[in-house]
Amino acid sequence: MVHGEAGAGKTRLVREVCDAFGAEIQVLWGTCVHFGEASVPFAPVTGALQSWLAQADAQERAEVLAGADELGTVLPALGDASPGEPGRLLPLIDLVVNRIADRRPTVVVIDDLQWADRTSLDVLAYLITGFRDQHLALLATCREEHRGEGHPLHGWLADMRRMPLFSEIHLDRLDLAATETQIQDMLGRALDIDLAAQIYERSAGNPYLTELLVGGLSGDEPRLQATAPAALRDALLASWHGLSAAARQATRVLAVGGRPTDLAVLAGVAAEHGVEPGLLSGCLTEAQDHGVVRPDGDGRPWFRHPLLAEVLYDGMPPGERVKVHATYVRVLEGMPGGQDGRVAADLAVHNHHAGRVDDSYRWSLTAAGHAAELCATSEEAIHLERACSLWDQISPDVRGSRVGHVDLLRRASRVCGRAGRLDSAVNLVREALGVVDRDSEPLLTSTLLLAWCEATYRGSAPMKAGVDELVEAVQLTQAYPDNPERALALAGLAFAERWDKSYDSAAAHAEEAVQAARRSGSELALAAALSTRAFVHLHDVASNPLADTEEAVRLARSCGSTDWLEEAAIWQVRCLKHLGRVNEATAVAQEAFQEVLAAGSEWAYFLASHAAEGLLWQGRWNDCRELLRTALAARCGGIAGASVRLTAAQLAARSGRIAEAKLHLDRALNLISEDFAGLRGDLTLAGAEVFLASGEPQKALRWLKRRIVVPNAARPHYSEDILVEFAHAAAETARAARDAGDADGVAQAVATLDDLIAKWPAESFTAERPDAVDVAMFKALFDAEVARCRGQTGQADLWRHAIEACHTAGVPWEEAVSRLRRAEAMLAAGSRGSAVSDLLRQAHLTAVELGAQPLQEEVESLARMARVSLREPVSMPSMPEGPTALGGLTPREREILAFLVAGRSNGEIAKALVISYTTVSVHVSNILRKTGTSSRVEAAALAERLGSQRVD
Repeated sequence: MVHGEAGAGKTRLVREVCDAFGAEIQVLWGTCVHFGEASVPFAPVTGALQSWLAQADAQERAEVLAGADELGTVLPALGDASPGEPGRLLPLIDLVVNRIADRRPTVVVIDDLQWADRTSLDVLAYLITGFRDQHLALLATCREEHRGEGHPLHGWLADMRRMPLFSEIHLDRLDLAATETQIQDMLGRALDIDLAAQIYERSAGNPYLTELLVGGLSGDEPRLQATAPAALRDALLASWHGLSAAARQATRVLAVGGRPTDLAVLAGVAAEHGVEPGLLSGCLTEAQDHGVVRPDGDGRPWFRHPLLAEVLYDGMPPGERVKVHATYVRVLEGMPGGQDGRVAADLAVHNHHAGRVDDSYRWSLTAAGHAAELCATSEEAIHLERACSLWDQISPDVRGSRVGHVDLLRRASRVCGRAGRLDSAVNLVREALGVVDRDSEPLLTSTLLLAWCEATYRGSAPMKAGVDELVEAVQLTQAYPDNPERALALAGLAFAERWDKSYDSAAAHAEEAVQAARRSGSELALAAALSTRAFVHLHDVASNPLADTEEAVRLARSCGSTDWLEEAAIWQVRCLKHLGRVNEATAVAQEAFQEVLAAGSEWAYFLASHAAEGLLWQGRWNDCRELLRTALAARCGGIAGASVRLTAAQLAARSGRIAEAKLHLDRALNLISEDFAGLRGDLTLAGAEVFLASGEPQKALRWLKRRIVVPNAARPHYSEDILVEFAHAAAETARAARDAGDADGVAQAVATLDDLIAKWPAESFTAERPDAVDVAMFKALFDAEVARCRGQTGQADLWRHAIEACHTAGVPWEEAVSRLRRAEAMLAAGSRGSAVSDLLRQAHLTAVELGAQPLQEEVESLARMARVSLREPVSMPSMPEGPTALGGLTPREREILAFLVAGRSNGEIAKALVISYTTVSVHVSNILRKTGTSSRVEAAALAERLGSQRVD
């Protein structure tokens, strides 16, 4: 990312770098364009891919675009295509870009990122989070200006700066010496320092202003002309003023267009504003020669520096701007395909600026519909917000009824919430509340109060549940006991009360909500009520909350409610996890995530975080990493974003990317309050794991001590997973103290753990269900960690139980760690031999497969000290015909030789091949005799040398 003020030379620097590449590297250039508040989704990415299409031959196009027909929705050159599954667009773009890079090293340039639409930012984030070893680089320029409060780039940059392969440079203004060098390069000659100083004083070191100042100089002038620009506006207009009247007018018309414009459209508009069609081409050539405009990748004219478009637009009389906007409307609507949704955003903006509020309103709704088809939720929200802002100005026949106004406000609020525009979501539904009459429209008012509470809940920090407003919503439905609004209001109140820990009241209202929903006959209301009842009874197995969630999911799908599908699916996943059915929970979360994502809801990523957590548990780290990449690219905020970050922190910590793990944890704490109950456990575990991976066990123990909630008698099994991590942190703290010879530190760690155990209200890890393999695993790990902390005997047996429990639960990471701990305990007790070797080899194999670098290094370190070879036997290559040192070996002898190369003992070979020790000894003797070697080490070395020379 290249930052700098306008005119600092960001684009020029990137262009010079790219121009210096050889033919073996291709550059794909895309540009972001500012046009009112509307942006064409995927516009800069489309430009980059369009530049590739212009270079690729038919065969390359066919191979790269195979299976990517849906890209036609964002890449017009491919032809029209149905939108397909919106969630596939990001991975499809990623797939195509990487295919391009696989064929040839590729640099993708995105210019003027400060004007990127949110959907394009999602695509770029997706590409960045997927960086690994591709022959692919991404360069982006970003202006410092026009990034005020609330600009989407602030959050985007905050997230991207936590990516390991993301870097930034900042272009400052040049000093006098550098400005002098720039001028000399432009003029091709040395010049007097006094003239250079004058230029520097006027330009303040801005390279673009310097370039404009020097453009008309020969270098012999003693002084700059007095009319030289003194501000950015004047400097930008200096070259423009040198154009002919027709060329100046043509560029004014182009500026009103707001973005690179097709020549046919520009010609049609300019013809009505003083530029004859036959002169337009010459005017554009003149402007290009003067450095005012240049063609984009598709040959459409646009300004060399976008600031000039703004200056020209602002400098036009308001009345003239209105007329040009109106002409753009007529020309665009008259062009073939002019009524297509692709230009709806342009027509909405042009009509708005032309004062045609009715048409702007209509086109805003059309553009919102088109954005929804592309799952470009942010753009949809912008258009809907514009439509809402125009309501009071549009004609009564266009405006429709007051109910229609409320519906529009509710829709806009809902979409804004999904797009992460949380303040807008709250304000719009508040506006709707101001439109309705509480006395004559109690049910509608109740519905809006519910919507306001939901928007406030997701947008606050985030625990303001709005109990008072929900009580009012329930009261408003008192006279309608059999209406769905009654059930929804009761469910909303129960939800808020559960968060406020009013458990009895929440349970009563949840049950009442279910009964009201059944009486109403509304599937939607019943889905909401059942989902809420499941949440209220989440930890009460006897109440069977899972059945409620399953029915709620079915009903939500039946009535097509994505909002309640995501809500019910979240609680279904949580119920399954509580029951220890993690694999099922992961599958449910993955399926629901894809389904909810298709609707463009940011809340889908909360499901993604649950799925990623399950994949991490199962040892499917590559799948987990890929899913997190998608979620991180979405840059969602609030609860969903924090949950994604916490799982990402755990994966990064286990993978050895400690700095990244800390950044994810910090970002999560920026998104939610530290005491947010809904993610308290996840935050506690993630924080402890990051601190432990960072080599800070005492900090982890203090963090856990401060945050762990000792359960009460009513919920004795609460926080048991955190109890395991507490014992782990205490054991690591005690070990560090023992290593340092700090007896007091050891005693303190043991006392801290014993004190917590004493406070526990009941025996921990007593399963409420017979198939609780996860509880058995937690108990085995806890017992082993307690013994390790206390330094007790018999640790090896406890870790053996932990290995077995982890294996039964299907958790390879914890199983590998347990194998390492058992090996440590056995070695400390004086054990040697194949048992220790097997433990370390299996732990090492798992660590390598997972990509758990710290665990791998710890195993390798212990293996070196124990003199255990971690190499795995590899089949010996076949030898060519004729006499060789290995040519006379039988297949069995060749198999045993592979074990010798891997450093295995005779006993280990016998165990692996299920043959006797004596048989192995005979085969080894035959190998030594046939190869002419005197020892097993010499035979292994010979085999390695020959194997490196010829691989079968």
